[in-house]
Amino acid sequence: MPFQLLRDEENQYEFAVFTPENFGSLNQAPIIVFLHGSGERGWDPGLPLKGNAHVFENLQLPAAVIFPQCDSNHRAFYGEMEKRMLRCIDVTVQQLGACADKMYLAGYSMGGSSNLWIAAKHPEKFRAIICIAPGITWMGEEPPPHLPEEDMKLFESMFVVSNRTENIAKNVASTPIWFLQGTEDEPCPIEETRELVNDLRKLNAQPILTEYEGLDHETLTIGLEEEGLFPWLFSHA
Repeated sequence: MPFQLLRDEENQYEFAVFTPENFGSLNQAPIIVFLHGSGERGWDPGLPLKGNAHVFENLQLPAAVIFPQCDSNHRAFYGEMEKRMLRCIDVTVQQLGACADKMYLAGYSMGGSSNLWIAAKHPEKFRAIICIAPGITWMGEEPPPHLPEEDMKLFESMFVVSNRTENIAKNVASTPIWFLQGTEDEPCPIEETRELVNDLRKLNAQPILTEYEGLDHETLTIGLEEEGLFPWLFSHA
């Protein structure tokens, strides 16, 4: 079976994992952490596979792709959800023998935004990032529920203040990033992604931006199927 559930016994938590048909013959298989959008939050470990399971099954990537789930009490992978994601990595290494030294991030919408957060918090941990339709503006008047106090300053600098794209760039410039987004994305305006890309380039980073002319926010599948995307990801070994 390409998809299975692994269990974090310590925290009584299950999460989905994809492995290719030849996984047993791979030596030191890398890990891709896929972070889902806001609509897949909850307590059903199958939900993060919505809209993408067939893509990963068709691609047969030479990696373990893990799908941590953000619960409905959080708005992204910060605080306890960040810890959950990191624990899922540990469980995958322990139970499947995947390589903790070759890790990548991919994410859509809320997950794409979370990728930027995770990369800022753990700048040396992930080798490259795929961000599909990320949003970088926090829309609430109050900070996200359960955001740890020690993370408040960083969160505000990255997602609230007027120069947030500049601050994000400073925090993630050392990590290669490929952005993919529709030009008519209303929830997560592409203008902000363009600004972030420009700020990254000012820091001598080399982000890639693929724009889908006329498409709205629903770009998960087309983004994951973009030609050359995963070869580029794995090239950062």
